[in-house]
This record gives sequence, structure tokens and C-alpha cells, in this order.
Amino acid sequence: MHNIFYYNITKMSDELYSKEFELLDYARQKEILKKADINDRKRSLAGDILVKKYLSKLYGTQKEKIEIKKGKHKKPYVINLPAHFNVSHSGNYTVVAISDRPIGIDIEVIKEFSAITAKKLFNEDELKYISGNSSTRKKSLMQKCFYEIWTAKEAYLKYLGTGISGGINSLSFTLNKNGLLPDKKDINLSYDYSIPGTVMAIVTPKE
Repeated sequence: MHNIFYYNITKMSDELYSKEFELLDYARQKEILKKADINDRKRSLAGDILVKKYLSKLYGTQKEKIEIKKGKHKKPYVINLPAHFNVSHSGNYTVVAISDRPIGIDIEVIKEFSAITAKKLFNEDELKYISGNSSTRKKSLMQKCFYEIWTAKEAYLKYLGTGISGGINSLSFTLNKNGLLPDKKDINLSYDYSIPGTVMAIVTPKE
């Protein structure tokens, strides 16, 4: 079982940003300050806030006692709770998935995509899923289908903990009468559309 929490950074005042930023350790502050854009900084900080807040609530632990480290590919993990989490952000939103098992999440705002990029990175079945059976398929639907594939691939890499270095096609799909099916049989892939105008993909291990 997993839980998803999200935060709209337009609600983060400068005062709240400054207050929460000061609570971070020096190393984390340096990481955030490397981001030139203030909204990028807010997205990153929102992830820290959500993780600590909801790990504390779900596991009954004081936020100050939660210890988080980074793995080989810089994927953060909790060292003193039986919990896994993953963070993603796009547009105005930062999302956090928390589970008692490994988990990967990716969110993307649905927008224009490059057909050249799709042809370069996606297989034939994936491209068919995007284009559908009609030359007049609505553009908005094609965009949604593109980001369903993209977020799934990203979420899988984050689930593995490799990040983009694992290769975007570490997860591929085949298309049949049942729809688009992932080639990995040891995972569960689900989607969340609760934030308007976005697609979220969540990858967890098969029960």
C-alpha cells in the first residue's frame, strides 16, 4: 500500500520558504541554492517538507528524528524507519509517494511534446498507443498518452534507484487488445490523475 501527497508551490510564501529553508542542514541548503530559479528551489524544498511531515504522521515519529541519506545514484532513503519514499515535481506541483515497499513516482504536466523525441525514444507499439487508429485523433489525447508512457518509464527508473542513467527504455510496453502492457512482470504500474492537467505514474513491486 502507498500514499501520495502533493503541494502547490504557489501557496508557499517567501516567509514560509525562508522559515523552512533555515531548518535544513547546511549540505541540503547548498543543494537547493544551486538551483537558480526560485520556483525550482521551492519545488525542492516542498519535497523535503512533505517527506518529513507525512513520514512523521504515518509512523508516529518526530520530524527531527527522521534520518534520510542518499544512495549510490543519489536516491534518498530513510535509515531509521521501515519506509520508502520518492519525490517528483512538475509545473507548480511537488508530489511525494510513501510506502512500506520500494516505490517510484513521476509527475508531468500534460503539454506539447516533440514527435521527433517520441520516435527516437519509443518503440513501435508505444508510438501506436499515442497516435491511435485515427489520423484525426485529438491532440489532447495524444499528449495524455505520451505522458502516460513517459511518466511510467521515469517512475520505473526512480523505483530502481538508478535515475536516468538506467536508460529511458529500461521499461518498455507492448500493445494488445488489453491496452498497453509493461514488459516487466515483477512490478505494479498505476496512474493518478487527481491533479488537473497532469499525469502521475507510480511503480511498486508486485504483491
